[in-house]
Amino acid sequence: MAQEVSVAVTNPDKVFTQARALAFEGDYAAARPLLEAILVEYPEYTDVQNLLAKTYSWEGRYDEARIHFDQITQNEKKNIEVWIADINNELYADNEIVAFSKVNKALEYLPKESELVSLKAKINDRLLKQRTTTQEEKVALGSSNSETGDFTHAVGLISSVDVFDKSYDAQYLMGMEYQYKTKIGKIIPRLSYASRFQQTGVQYELDAYPRIDKKNYLYLNYGYSASDIFPSQRAGAEIFKMVSKTSELSAGVRYLDFRASTATMITGSYGVYTGNYYFSARPYITPRSDNPSGYSGSFLARKYGRTKDHYVGATISLGVSPESQQLFAGETLLSESILYVGSQQILMEYQFTGRNLANLYKAQLGVTRQEFVSQPDTYFLAMTVGFRYTTRF
Repeated sequence: MAQEVSVAVTNPDKVFTQARALAFEGDYAAARPLLEAILVEYPEYTDVQNLLAKTYSWEGRYDEARIHFDQITQNEKKNIEVWIADINNELYADNEIVAFSKVNKALEYLPKESELVSLKAKINDRLLKQRTTTQEEKVALGSSNSETGDFTHAVGLISSVDVFDKSYDAQYLMGMEYQYKTKIGKIIPRLSYASRFQQTGVQYELDAYPRIDKKNYLYLNYGYSASDIFPSQRAGAEIFKMVSKTSELSAGVRYLDFRASTATMITGSYGVYTGNYYFSARPYITPRSDNPSGYSGSFLARKYGRTKDHYVGATISLGVSPESQQLFAGETLLSESILYVGSQQILMEYQFTGRNLANLYKAQLGVTRQEFVSQPDTYFLAMTVGFRYTTRF
C-alpha cells in the first residue's frame, strides 16, 4: 500500500479515480489513505477532500466528516456539491437545527440553486414532523431540541442553592421527576424538597402537555404542599399555537394559593428560532383589586451546538418567582407581597450530553438583585447555582 500511495502522489487524478472506486464499493479504510496522500501534495484538491469527508459520513463518523466539510466551505462558498454533502451529513446525524443553519448559509451564496431550496423545504418538513409538545422551547423549528433518539421514559434529578450577601441563610431545593411520553403528549409527575428559613417542606406536582392537533397543544399543571414554604396549591393552564414554521405564541394563566391569600397571574409567550438561535419572551401580569397590578417578565436566548441536546443560554428576568423566592419579615411569611417586590436576575445555563447520549446534564449559574420587603429601595444580592441530571430510556 505504501508504494501505491507514493505513486498516487505523482498522478493524483489516477489515484483519485482508484480511491473513488474503493469508496463506492464501501472499502473506506482502503480509500482514505490514498485520498490523504493526495492531499499532502495537493491540499487544495477539493474533490479529494470532499470524497474523504463523504467516506466518514457514510461510515457514520459525522463529526470527522464535519471537520473536512467545514474546511472546504470556508474557502469555497459556491461549491454546490460540497454544500449538499455537508448538509446531508448533518441530517444523517439528526442535527436538524445545524442542517437548517447550513442550508440558509449556502443559500446566501447560491440563492438560485433549486437543489438547496428543495433541501431546505425537506428540512422544514422533517423538523415539523418531529415536533414534540415540550413547553416554550419546542416550537416548530425547535422540535429537534427534544430528546436525542426515541426515548419514552426519563428520570430527572434537580438541585439548586441560593446564597445571599446579607440577612438570609442559604436556601436549598432538590427534586425528582419522571417523564412519560404517551401518544397524546408528555406526563411529568414531580417531587420537590426545599430547606428555607430553618424550615423544610415537600411539594407534589403534575405537568401534562396534551396535543390538540399538529399546530396546537396545552400545558397543564397542578401542585400541592402541606408546608408553609410552598404554596398550598398551585395550578396553571396555557395553550400554545404554532403561527409559522419557526415561531409559536401562547396564552395562559397561573394560580397560587398561599393559604392566607391567593394570586392569579396572566401570562403568555412568543418564541422564535432563527438558524441555531432560539429567543423567547414571556410577560406576567398579576391583577389586584385594591392596588395597582404587578408586572414582571423574562427574556430567554439560546444558541444550539452540534446536536439538539447541546446549548448555552441566558435568561434575563424582571420581577420574582413567588413559589421559590419567599421571604420572612419577623415570624411572617410574606407570601403575597413578595409578588410585587422589585427584582432583576440573569441566569446562565449550559446543557450537554455525555458519551452515552441517554444521559443529559444541565448546569445553571445566576445572580439576583432583589428589594427588601420591609425596606423599599434597599436591595440584597443572591447567587444561584443549579444542576440537573436526566437519564432517558
